Amino acid sequence: MAGNLEFIKSASGTGITSLTVTDMFSSDYSVYQVYLRGNGSQNVGSLAAEFLDSGGTDIAQGAYDTAILRLDPTTTFGEVRTTNANSFEIAYTSATDNDFGILITVFNPYETSYTFATIQAMSKQGTKAIVVAKSTTSAEQMKFYANQQFTPIDVSVYGVK
Repeated sequence: MAGNLEFIKSASGTGITSLTVTDMFSSDYSVYQVYLRGNGSQNVGSLAAEFLDSGGTDIAQGAYDTAILRLDPTTTFGEVRTTNANSFEIAYTSATDNDFGILITVFNPYETSYTFATIQAMSKQGTKAIVVAKSTTSAEQMKFYANQQFTPIDVSVYGVK
């Protein structure tokens, strides 16, 4: 992907189970890179996300399809496929290693066509994934959440020119 990254915004939180980042996507860019890093206070398990419209409503509730490859260095790699889910997995952590780093590349979130994303994540295991939000509603925000608290979570958003 040729081009320059242009900083849009950042957000962070600590001691929270979810973080919504507003005003992320606009008609200014077709491709975005979203970087997350942080730590879960306990066994966070699956970290998940949703695309939201300008009013904070999930644009694809029940309409996320994902294909995930979990790259666990201690066992056999695993595949996870979901269809028509309420959210999409962005990483998987465990009780013994809750630090995580994630790169989500989002394609055409503001256009009135399906929104696609690729995900690369690292925690106890690596994750490679692709997701489609089967909705023609424009996304302007994202919500990130886990079943335990983030302590902390930092998100940085860039547009690709």
